[in-house]
Formats: sequence, C-alpha cells, structure tokens
Amino acid sequence: MSQDPRNRRASTNRRIYEVAIRLFLERGYDAVSVGEIAAAAGVSVPTFYAHFTNKENVVLPLPDRPAVQAALAGRTFGVNVFPELRDAILDWLASYQGRDLEDLLERWQIVIATPGLRLRAAEYERATATIVLEAMPPASVAPGQLLATELVVIALFSSYTLTLLRWAEEGGTRTLVDVADEVLTTLRDLGGPPG
Repeated sequence: MSQDPRNRRASTNRRIYEVAIRLFLERGYDAVSVGEIAAAAGVSVPTFYAHFTNKENVVLPLPDRPAVQAALAGRTFGVNVFPELRDAILDWLASYQGRDLEDLLERWQIVIATPGLRLRAAEYERATATIVLEAMPPASVAPGQLLATELVVIALFSSYTLTLLRWAEEGGTRTLVDVADEVLTTLRDLGGPPG
C-alpha cells in the first residue's frame, strides 16, 4: 500500500532536513553542498529544491504567516505594543518542546558557527518583524504611532535573535523562555520601549 502523498512529502521533507542538519553539524555549513545533501538523503537536487528554497532555508526558515497571525490573534494592543508583543514572543518560544526544541538548538548552533548565517539571521529577524507588522490588526496601531510600533517590533525581533544566539551559545543549558525573559527585560530596562 502506498503512502498518502501528504505524508510522503512530509517524510521526505523531514529526511532532507535531518540529513542536512547532520552534515552541517559534522562538516560545517559552508562545506556541504545541496548536491551532497540530496545524495545523502536519497533524493535528487530538484527534489531538495521542491522542499527548501536553498540551504539557508533549512537552517533559518521564515515563520509561516498563518502561524504568526494565529500567535497574534486575540491579543489587544494599546498605544504601547511592547508588553503584548513581549508576551507573544515568550508564548511562541515556550511552544517549542521536545524534538522541535532540539531542532531549534541545533539550527542556532549552526548559525553561531557560520559567519554568513549570522548575517542572514539579521535579514531573517527583519523579515520576521515585517511579517509581524503585517499580521497585526490595523486597528491595533494607534493613530500617529506607526513609527513607534515599527521601532518596537524591530527592537523586539533583534532581541528575539539575540535570545536564540545566547541560548545556543550556552548549549541550551537554560530554558529558552528564561533567556528570552532576561533579554527582553534588559531591553525594557535600558530605557528602550517602555512596558
């Protein structure tokens, strides 16, 4: 009996992902080609690209827009969006459990070891901030507060990236939420976005 196409696609995606991460951890991100990943996963290069747009996307996938919208749904934003977005970030990070949390740690350890991916992480945080800004209900931004809201979101997602980097540098010894709470509290206490 053949496997359901959706399950087969998910299984292939997971196999490619696991092989790529293993190779990146063993040999270094820059030393591994897409062709090597595909061969080790038992798929063609076009199949790799059917699942991932590039090697970077294996390590730093952008959040899914519907997932971001769901994370923000039901949240009430006031003139200062910092407290509500801070809580959304903490909730998002707390949702990583088990294998997902292990995957996240491995990916960010690869980012730490790869200068090009560290630069890419800055682009990732900016793209994520844009997704969040687009997902926020228009009525949630107070009149005349668009610039302030954009600055807060960008600062928070820079802090989000710093959280992941610090957590991975520590080898995941503290909980991700504890590291995030420390980073976000420091941002608030520096006289950054009040909240």
